[in-house]
Amino acid sequence: MSITPQFLHYHLGSQIPNIRDIRTGVREACRYYVELVEEGAPMRFLDLGGGLAVDYDGSRTSAIHSRNYALEEYCVDVVETIQSVLDEKGIEHPTIVTESGRSTVAYSTVLMFNILDVTGFSDASLPADIDEKASDLVHNLMESYRMLSDKTVQECFNDAVYYRDEARDGFMRGQLDLRTRSQIEQIFMVIMAEVQKIADRNPDALSEPEVLKTMLADIYYGNFSVFQSLPDAWAIDQIFPVVPLHRHLERPTRNSIIADMTCDSDGKIDRFPENGEVSRALPLHEIREGEEYYLGAFLVGAYQETLGDLHNLLGDTHVVSVYINEDGSFDFVGEVEGDSVADVLSYVEYQPNNLLAQFRQTAERAVRNGTISAGERQHLVNAFEAGLRGYTYYEQ
Repeated sequence: MSITPQFLHYHLGSQIPNIRDIRTGVREACRYYVELVEEGAPMRFLDLGGGLAVDYDGSRTSAIHSRNYALEEYCVDVVETIQSVLDEKGIEHPTIVTESGRSTVAYSTVLMFNILDVTGFSDASLPADIDEKASDLVHNLMESYRMLSDKTVQECFNDAVYYRDEARDGFMRGQLDLRTRSQIEQIFMVIMAEVQKIADRNPDALSEPEVLKTMLADIYYGNFSVFQSLPDAWAIDQIFPVVPLHRHLERPTRNSIIADMTCDSDGKIDRFPENGEVSRALPLHEIREGEEYYLGAFLVGAYQETLGDLHNLLGDTHVVSVYINEDGSFDFVGEVEGDSVADVLSYVEYQPNNLLAQFRQTAERAVRNGTISAGERQHLVNAFEAGLRGYTYYEQ
């Protein structure tokens, strides 16, 4: 049986930010299409693959996380390019097929998570007393502090970072003790806080303001896993818009990065879209005692759920499907519970029922040995069972 080609397919990629690249790709594909027709192939379909981009950073530019065209422009340019190339040769127009999965589904999903804790930067104070015989690095840092002004801010910043790094190296080599290193770190943070105040008044004062922003950023610990729910943020440095879901009438005052609840140092988000550029910190509100604080990561509908893995044995999150009506109201049309601890254990070849039976036996032996009481045994077994049924993420 002979097979005659009717379908030409190509794929530029899933995120093509510049419309000129899309037009170039379509034109090249059309040249192949024309040549195949002239060779006698009964061509009927032209598949453009993916490429229709999502404007993750909101800049509407040709930056990698954006796009410099609208959907209508994309459609017009594709059709016009095909038409111009094929009309020149008198070839019938093909049926156009696209695979724009990213742009179709990215907008459909929001990851919502609460903040469990914060490691915050608070303004440090200079050491109360500095011995004249203290390390030269201590005195050098103090001199940088005294010299600090709007005119010298860049020089003092550079010097302070240099002396701080020298102190850390000296500590590693055993040349500085812990108390001296502590003093140096304390003075350094005081200098950085003052540098930040100058940079706030004069945004052009520093050549690399993002470095300072990262140094002073708070760490907000989120109840989620980057590897499970936002794997592209880790794997390919994908930018996702992350914003607070409430307190919108309050100005956020803390520059922050977001860490997840895994024990992996890569489980963090420290790149955020800001005015068409990438910021290394996100403005967030101060956490109030006893009050929940929720963030949302947007445009995550493309690939994130299917790429997510069981890194640190954190399973699928709860999913709620929301239907938005024409009048702006909405309905909850479906809820799917995320993985339980038992589910995740079974994925990695542990049988929850066997684990529970073994735990019961261990608890019963402890009762017989007089280590625990019968009442304590029941409490422990109930807690173990509840843990197996529970969510893999923190729940109150």
